[in-house]
Amino acid sequence: MKITIGTYTKHESKGIYSIELHDKLWNINMIHEIGHPTYLTKMKDTLFTVVKDGDKGGIAAFQASQFVDRFMEEGAAPCYVSAIKERNVVMTANYHKGCIDVFTFDGKFQHVQKIEYVAGSKAHYIQYDPRYKLVFVCDLGLDAIYAYTIGADNKLSFLHHFRCEKGSGPRHLVVHPEEPYVYVLTELSSELLVLKLDKNGFEFMSKKSLLPEGEDQKKWGAAIRISKDGNFIYASNRGHDSISVFETLEYGRFVKMIQNVSSEGVQPRDFNLSGENDYLVVGNMESNSLTLFNRDKVSGKLTLVQKDVYVPEPTCIWFD
Repeated sequence: MKITIGTYTKHESKGIYSIELHDKLWNINMIHEIGHPTYLTKMKDTLFTVVKDGDKGGIAAFQASQFVDRFMEEGAAPCYVSAIKERNVVMTANYHKGCIDVFTFDGKFQHVQKIEYVAGSKAHYIQYDPRYKLVFVCDLGLDAIYAYTIGADNKLSFLHHFRCEKGSGPRHLVVHPEEPYVYVLTELSSELLVLKLDKNGFEFMSKKSLLPEGEDQKKWGAAIRISKDGNFIYASNRGHDSISVFETLEYGRFVKMIQNVSSEGVQPRDFNLSGENDYLVVGNMESNSLTLFNRDKVSGKLTLVQKDVYVPEPTCIWFD
């Protein structure tokens, strides 16, 4: 299987890379030379990436290894990009500008909407959930989670919000595939929050540290994923350089840490599960390396297969 990798381009990296996974990781190739493609998504046959070019930032699209189009504005680039395949919609979150943007894409980007948050915003995540038919946003600076409906005109309308503990810094979230729970990873407090979602909004249920018991200093949460069956959640901590595995209990209402393993590198900024959930690949940004784990589908636990696989400055892992 093929993995596409977004990167920083501060040092050795030149853009977007690909690598093959067949029992082990091998055959790295640079596929697109572009500035700061730190987050990626795909929609049908199109690869979308955030991009920085001089004093401008935005998003770009590639098809069949060829550049197709880009949308650029003055100032910082977005930090996150996602897509709604059923609508040909692309959305971005901009950490430095404190805003989210919505586009349609038919070979060209058409800007549909910009939502700017109040001073102090650091919008870090935007994603559509097809089960709820809602768009979720994490704002690290405002310590807030937002839920939006999306209309026939592809514009977002505010529905609910949840205020996390001040200074916790919600970064990313995942949604249980069957039960009414949303799991939020906080960057600054390095915790996993469990929120119940119903027609009245979000309700706090519980929280757990991303760090092993007795450790409380190296707080720098980064990425979160959930298994296809909803039974296990995975989260990375860049300060602790580790991946924590949580089991979901009582139909998703609570979580329990069952494993914490070294990422075998420095700053595991992103990781992802393969399509069948039998592998987990970590991108260690500061050590320019990938780590490969086997995943037991019954226990949820990880076993190291391969480490120190060279990829420069990895920040996003995308299984094709």
